[in-house]
Amino acid sequence: MATDPMSGTRQGILDQLLEHKNGMTVDEIIAAVGISRTAVNQHLIALERRNFIQKGSPRKTGGRPVQTYILTQEGTNQFPKQYSWFSALLVSTLRSELGPERLDRYMFDLGMKTSANLIPRLVGKTRSERITETVAIMNEAGFRASEIDPEGASKLSRVECTNCVYHDLTKDYPEVCRFDIGFLSGLMGTEVEHQTCMQRGSDTCRFRFKPFA
Repeated sequence: MATDPMSGTRQGILDQLLEHKNGMTVDEIIAAVGISRTAVNQHLIALERRNFIQKGSPRKTGGRPVQTYILTQEGTNQFPKQYSWFSALLVSTLRSELGPERLDRYMFDLGMKTSANLIPRLVGKTRSERITETVAIMNEAGFRASEIDPEGASKLSRVECTNCVYHDLTKDYPEVCRFDIGFLSGLMGTEVEHQTCMQRGSDTCRFRFKPFA
């Protein structure tokens, strides 16, 4: 069985750096985690390569300045966060205040507004090229998206996702799916049909772009 590279000592180093926001020297890390200088240096090199840590400002001592190491944002992101809980709290509050129908519209409009910031990436592209770029944008956001064959009167490829980045949230709040519809509609400038959905029992989510008027 493969060993998790973030377990054990390396995780211990990250834990120490999280507690010491101003950074730690190699000697301080050695004292904290109890391993040799060679081992600490090897772990620091590995963590730096993964962009979990970076060199901080040298610390002035009685002698020559000593190098410190600090956590990067990527390193901080390795620690557990309660995004799911907080997202569910927000959506639950919105549904309570707006009602399901208005929440549905709110999520669609939010998707449309979010897509507006990405329109410059689509300028000058053909409709087919826009779909390819849209798939790239979705993959950058954490989806596993791909183009699949067209269907019906449209000659445009459909988009298929084999995962949902907020799957747990949509179990209780299916209105969240409308964000994707608004987002894709905004990017493509046409209506989107949500043909299959994982929350409705499908293995994938499929989206078809309706023919342009």
